[in-house]
Amino acid sequence: MRVSFLGVGGWVSMPWLNHPSILVEAKGVRLLLDAGEGSYRQLRRCTGLDVDSIDAVIVTHGHGDHILGLPSYVLMAGSRGIRLSVIAPRYVMDDLVSLIKATHIQQYVNALNPIPVDTPNEPSFIMEFKGIRIYAVKVNHTVEAMAVKLIDSDGSCLTYSGDTAPSRSLVELAKGCGVLIHEASGNPGFEEEAHRHGHSTVRDAVNIAREAGVKQLVLTHFYTVNPIISELGEGLSLMIPYECSTIEVK
Repeated sequence: MRVSFLGVGGWVSMPWLNHPSILVEAKGVRLLLDAGEGSYRQLRRCTGLDVDSIDAVIVTHGHGDHILGLPSYVLMAGSRGIRLSVIAPRYVMDDLVSLIKATHIQQYVNALNPIPVDTPNEPSFIMEFKGIRIYAVKVNHTVEAMAVKLIDSDGSCLTYSGDTAPSRSLVELAKGCGVLIHEASGNPGFEEEAHRHGHSTVRDAVNIAREAGVKQLVLTHFYTVNPIISELGEGLSLMIPYECSTIEVK
């Protein structure tokens, strides 16, 4: 399983971090996790791939920094006569159709192949998509949001938090995975502010990773200051990705 980070920031991050979008490639299947503003440009720039190479987009929630790139994918898919599968919480599908109409590309709305998800309260298997098992759970954000776990046929396992304050359900979801990609919107000492907005700090992400027993923690969604890392503990490695960087998940 190969993971390419197209965008690693959030809505108010430094612009060179780009908005959330992560490409996962496993067994010939390509899944895009979130599609923030500029995601299509970053896909072309970082990987050389195009929309016809994407099997599905998984959207964790409806905030703009996670969905505003989708109209570009829908337009490009429609102009090529193909359909774009989007897996997302049910309300996000309604939002996406409204967004397509708001950007006046409604002639391409049929290029959208919606696969709505009723976000589960407990970690649950939601579907198998082209051999990739997808699990999800509702997490603690200011709108309905889900974290997802992907497992390929070799057993390679990746968990992605999306946006969330510390969430016990995410710990349970991530257990048994080698890699956890977790948001870190604030530094240690700013927990109260981060949690109020449905986000986590670096310290929160480290604690979640340790409780889940993952081997590697990847931080994303950091804002305008550099993340401060301390007290990782034994057996846990940490990565702070930059745009277009990749990791291999075994």
